[in-house]
Amino acid sequence: MSVLYISDLDGTLLNDEQLVSPESVEILNDLIDRGMLFTVATARSIESASWLLRDLSLRLPVAYMNGVFIHDPLTRRNIRSNFLPDPFTMEVLAAYMHNDLQPLLYTLDDNGVPHVYYKGIRNASEENYITSRTLLGDSRFQLVTGFDNHREESVLTVNAIDTLERLLPVYEAFRYRSEAICHFGPDIYTPGYYWLEIANSQANKRDACIFLKQYADASKLVCFGDNLNDLPMFEAADEKYAVSNAHEQVIQAASGTILANAEHGVAHYLASVYGNKP
Repeated sequence: MSVLYISDLDGTLLNDEQLVSPESVEILNDLIDRGMLFTVATARSIESASWLLRDLSLRLPVAYMNGVFIHDPLTRRNIRSNFLPDPFTMEVLAAYMHNDLQPLLYTLDDNGVPHVYYKGIRNASEENYITSRTLLGDSRFQLVTGFDNHREESVLTVNAIDTLERLLPVYEAFRYRSEAICHFGPDIYTPGYYWLEIANSQANKRDACIFLKQYADASKLVCFGDNLNDLPMFEAADEKYAVSNAHEQVIQAASGTILANAEHGVAHYLASVYGNKP
């Protein structure tokens, strides 16, 4: 039986320094070299995550932005893309602004260049996110006064970062819309704040993992996660494991609990179940 293992990144495979630890890299690369089928499904973009994965010998496609893109690291091409239609994008932007929220518009222009347009920084979570990316040289972020000039670009997702109470009205307005999926959960790096990410309905970890399982021609899927956006991935999995630092709902949905992200939980679990195989 061939088994595909898929891990989330933040809070799961990444340690508390937001890195794949050298210990995890060594274990995982050894297992991949020995034939283990392993890849990643993350809410991060290609630009944000690819340098974190650079030391891993990944040979299978990776799901980025919760499944907006499935990207082949060998050919460096997207093999699947899920964009938001323009009229729906405008509706989402209007809803955010009507509720006095700061949208972040993620797009891909005609030349394939990614952008993140935002109108300012008003809270600690936005500051943490945007500043941490720009300090690392992420050139996607552009401060704008409005979004009308970018309607011709392909829209990946429209996000907002704020408190639970302030985001709830927009979440309730779109959570049952057939055109979209709402990824709504706490910011694990800035307690007290939440992310609301609205994307194409097919841009979710469930559909992404099903696609990756078929792509790898695997007969079984095992997933690892920590946050609420990992629950769709768990729905697709034959077995699912929560790191011990995971959100309580994720722990309840899991087949079992493994060591925390800071304890290299995913790598050690895989070493225990795959490491003894010939």
